[in-house]
Amino acid sequence: MRAYVSPIGYDTRRVTKPVVSTGLDGNDQVILLRPETESDTERATQAITDVEQFLHELEPNVQLRTERVATDSFEETVHGCLSVLASIEQERETVVSLGGGARDVLLPLTVASLVCSFRIDRALFFSDLDSTVQEWPLPDLTAAISERAVDTFAVVIEAADWLTLSDITDRSAHSKSTVIRHINELEDEGLVESDTSNRAKRVRPTFTGELLSVANSIAQ
Repeated sequence: MRAYVSPIGYDTRRVTKPVVSTGLDGNDQVILLRPETESDTERATQAITDVEQFLHELEPNVQLRTERVATDSFEETVHGCLSVLASIEQERETVVSLGGGARDVLLPLTVASLVCSFRIDRALFFSDLDSTVQEWPLPDLTAAISERAVDTFAVVIEAADWLTLSDITDRSAHSKSTVIRHINELEDEGLVESDTSNRAKRVRPTFTGELLSVANSIAQ
C-alpha cells in the first residue's frame, strides 16, 4: 500500500505523472495539499476534479483526499505538512512528489520531508526541463557524527571514493577494531555506505555524509 503526497496546482500532470510512473493499486491513497486561501479557487477546484477523474479511471478504488494547509507563515505551513506526513499509516509506503503546486506549500513540504526523511520511502520530482519524473535521494539532516568517529569519518570524506577498512586504518591513527566500530556507527547514522561484493568490505560517503561534511566545514 502506498500513500502519495503532492501539492496540487493548475498543472495536473505534476500529480498524475509521478503516480503513473510508480503505479497505482486499489488500496493506495493520494493526498493533495492545497493552500487554505487561493487566488483562483474555481481553477484550483477544477484541477482537483480532473485529478480525481483521471485517477479513478486508472483505479476506481483509490482513496483520494485533499488537505487544506494554512499559509499564514512559513513555520505554520511546515507544521501543517508535518502533520499530514505523520497521519499516514506506518504500513504504507510514503511517496512524496516535490515538483508542483503553489510554492507556498511546495517549499514547506520539502522542508518537512527533509526533517522526517526516515519516514519517506521515495521522493519524486516532475522536471520543468523535460517533463520527466525523477527520483531524488533525500538526505537525512538529523544525522550526527559522534566525536569518537570524527577522525575516521574525515578519512572517508577525504577519499571521496571506496576505501577498504585496511585503507582507513592505514590512513588514521586508530586500530582496525576501532575503525570497524566507527564505521558501524557511521553506517547506522546513514553517513557511509558499504559494499562487500569484492570480499573485503569497502565504504564510501553517502549523499547525507557529503552534505553534513560540507555543512560542518562552512560552520567552522
